[in-house]
Amino acid sequence: MPETENGDSGVTIDADTVLDVMARVRASQSVNIARAVILSIAWACTSSALIFLNNHLLREHGFSYPMMLCSMGMTSSWLISFVCITTGRVKRKHAGLITRRWYARHILPIGCLGAASLGFGNYVYLYLSVSFIQMLKSAVPAVTMAVMYTAGLERLHGTTLTGVAVVTIGTFIAAYGEVKFSAIGMMMMMTSEFAEAIRMAFYQYVLGNLKFDLIEGLYVMAPASLAFLGLGIVALELNQFVQERGWEIIAAAPHYFLAAAFMGFGVNILTLGVIKATSGLTFKVMGQAKNAAVILLAVMLFGNPVTTVQLIGYAMSLFGFFIYQRGKMQQEAVKRLSDGDKFHGK
Repeated sequence: MPETENGDSGVTIDADTVLDVMARVRASQSVNIARAVILSIAWACTSSALIFLNNHLLREHGFSYPMMLCSMGMTSSWLISFVCITTGRVKRKHAGLITRRWYARHILPIGCLGAASLGFGNYVYLYLSVSFIQMLKSAVPAVTMAVMYTAGLERLHGTTLTGVAVVTIGTFIAAYGEVKFSAIGMMMMMTSEFAEAIRMAFYQYVLGNLKFDLIEGLYVMAPASLAFLGLGIVALELNQFVQERGWEIIAAAPHYFLAAAFMGFGVNILTLGVIKATSGLTFKVMGQAKNAAVILLAVMLFGNPVTTVQLIGYAMSLFGFFIYQRGKMQQEAVKRLSDGDKFHGK
């Protein structure tokens, strides 16, 4: 058996052992890559299927109660997280931190903003086509940066500003080219995006580095979102639901609603899995690719009209998105370099 000796330490190294370790490392890398690919495909398929299912239930199936529909997914997510926590399968890391006063000051505002983002995001499907909604989602970086900068949580950077400007122009062009444009739908879409951006900013500002695992996060935050979704349902949907006997629509096809409820939880779990298996940046890029695939499917399967002007605007928005992400990477690289200099006392 071949051996080598380390001259500095006098330690004998078995060459076969080294080769065995290298083989195990390569096998582990292959498993990780395969896991990342499987999770990514599962997330993209589940997320896309949920979009089309919600659109079908809200428009074709006649269940025109968007907040009630998204509350079903939130309810299933909370119930599953509740079972995981109470049975001890998932440990609560921050149980000692949460008091009634702390919950009211920190979690309730996040729950309110989350409910607004989900509720109005679902209402959009009553007014705009699936393909156009996916195009508008490319404007998220512009909205997020505007909110983060206003809150003092992000600095302006030339490349990110350029990316946001290109995204904004592209979104306006795509909106101009929309055949079935709805001002109400557009307003609700922007309300949803701003609510989500403000929620992210509030979370970062108030909770700082406090990180919840997905199950614990759902267990803590889902009740707050459900409470505000309940208020929205009472204010906007309950009277119509009772008058139109909406429960009969659910009873006619309960499997659709059960699927929508549990797919919402599935998307949450798979999102966390993809981010852990890849990175946040990779997930964002895959999100844009998935949106493009949903647009293509909406055109091919459901006949959603897409004009040339819209495609030009959407392509411009995608280009701006990648410029924006490049700028974010540059900012993070500069920050890491600065932190490294401080650590070494330079």
